[in-house]
Amino acid sequence: MSSNEDDLSLLLKKARKGDMESFDELFERTKDRVFGAIVAMVRREAIAEEILQEGYIALWENGAKIEKPLNWLFKFCMNKGIDYLRKSENLKTASIDEEEDSFPSSFLEPDIVLENSEEATLVRSIIEKLPPKERVVFIMSDYSGMDSFEIASILNTSPSTVRNQLSSARKKFAKLYKEAKK
Repeated sequence: MSSNEDDLSLLLKKARKGDMESFDELFERTKDRVFGAIVAMVRREAIAEEILQEGYIALWENGAKIEKPLNWLFKFCMNKGIDYLRKSENLKTASIDEEEDSFPSSFLEPDIVLENSEEATLVRSIIEKLPPKERVVFIMSDYSGMDSFEIASILNTSPSTVRNQLSSARKKFAKLYKEAKK
């Protein structure tokens, strides 16, 4: 277990004993990373907020049994996101220009700032075109900074499957990006 996971586990244990400041700290340290992955998956900020809220409630309720809070939270929220996508009649109905609660423009800036909004819009639209499983792996890897072992653990699959899906997603992304830039 990484020291970050150790720290989060300790915070969760303290919270379960009544230290609400510890739960607040756990929330503050994890919310942006998890929320970004969820919103990129479901493409709706309001839906992502609901899933995130469900995740933290479930984390609180199941805290005594959880050893790796961040991994558990990602897994819970990714599964809820997949459930949402399955229930959607048409995965393609979401448009990034449709509503204000679609893909938040700030999400795609974890380590770098995209220089213009046209570029950010292009990147978001390409990510939305990826198949759902590849989109999830792409987001978890490239935007949440998780490695194939962490992603595999969360998605209940093998690291080699994650690497294959990520490779495929990156190739599709590169092809679509190149086509859009012509």
